[in-house]
Amino acid sequence: MDTFNNIFDIAIILGGFMIIYYAVQMKVSDIIKPGIIVPPDVNVQKLKDREAFKKYAFPRHSIQGILLITLGAVGIFFDLIGRSDIHIIIYGIALVVLLVGNMIIEKGKRQFY
Repeated sequence: MDTFNNIFDIAIILGGFMIIYYAVQMKVSDIIKPGIIVPPDVNVQKLKDREAFKKYAFPRHSIQGILLITLGAVGIFFDLIGRSDIHIIIYGIALVVLLVGNMIIEKGKRQFY
């Protein structure tokens, strides 16, 4: 078992949980976290349609968080069965999930701010 790889897998899992936590907080408590849900330079008080924004952003952030948690867990699983060589593939997929997910989310969210 390679501890170094597990540290990155745990970081991927924690990042997924953080995205889901702030997405749920946005939906339930109406708290939109700048830097996580929206870019840091966006004033969340000046959103054009706050409810439509929450309906748009919540499922996309939730899916992104679930995918990251799953990828981190798969990385730990492969490490436990002795296939730590697969981690580079897992990290590449996690990077693609983050990049493509953020591009999709940002493309649609621009209509709200």
